[in-house]
Amino acid sequence: MGKPAEYFPFELILDPRYFGLVSGFHDGPFGRLHYVRGVQLQHGSEATVFLHGVANDWTTWTPLLQLACDQSPGKKPAEVLGDFILVDLPGFGRSDNKEDHLEGRLVGDLVIELARTLGFDRVRLVGHSMGGFLALDIAARHAKVVSSVHLVAGAYFSVIRTVQSPWLSLLSRHKVAVAYFSQSALAMLGPAGLLLIRALARTRLLPLSLRGFLAYPWSANRSFLDGLTRGMRPKSFLLAAQNGIDYDPDVEWQKIHCPVVGVFGVKDKLVPVSDMVDLRRVCDSAEVHLLDSCAHFPQVEMPHRTYQLLLGGRGRDE
Repeated sequence: MGKPAEYFPFELILDPRYFGLVSGFHDGPFGRLHYVRGVQLQHGSEATVFLHGVANDWTTWTPLLQLACDQSPGKKPAEVLGDFILVDLPGFGRSDNKEDHLEGRLVGDLVIELARTLGFDRVRLVGHSMGGFLALDIAARHAKVVSSVHLVAGAYFSVIRTVQSPWLSLLSRHKVAVAYFSQSALAMLGPAGLLLIRALARTRLLPLSLRGFLAYPWSANRSFLDGLTRGMRPKSFLLAAQNGIDYDPDVEWQKIHCPVVGVFGVKDKLVPVSDMVDLRRVCDSAEVHLLDSCAHFPQVEMPHRTYQLLLGGRGRDE
């Protein structure tokens, strides 16, 4: 199957004012936490909280916001989606991380604290990649607060197993291990890794490093590639990976009883189809969808289909 005509239709939007949104900061244990929200909140007691993945920030969700505007011309996203909060997780985007760790439980508690500070007692969590892992962990620990979980390439079974047993993963989960260790290698290079990524970006060769992360890397638009370059946080990646060392998703995620919806890419080498199967095994009520022309970034690769399946309340595709 060739690349669909609707692949990568939108540039990322960097200015929240384009959508009628404003930036804010919340003080927490990691320093200042940056978030983006509607100018006027409080349509109800529940907000949708968007959690990005590694090397991203709040702007990774702007294709879905553009779709919300397209579907309701003349309206701002907050008028279509209701109250929502787009978070830059600690150490990413404009958020601080003044600690030498990125403990997932503390980050999750901070997300809930932010929502409560803004006046919401319940949240609907939307998480991509690392943000999906975080959303599942929050749902397992804050059952009374989380009303539903919506994942984009966000079930991290294979990544967790790779962190816990790297050499075994090279044999049993070769593609996942290679995808993960390629990111780890860049992160461990520190400034040198950043220089390499920037050099690839300048020479327009960055798509060479994105096989398995994008279904059609050479079709990625400039704003997405610039965003990855800008969003590289080697230390934050390594700190985030440490959350998998002692984590047992089979035990933790069986505690989740709210609705779970997941969108996965067929060509994703980091979060493969087997993770979707494991999610259904652990959360037997999970609704899962598999997209043929996507890898690890369905929200930017195929945002129309992702928006429909993730936030549109449509039926199951399996």
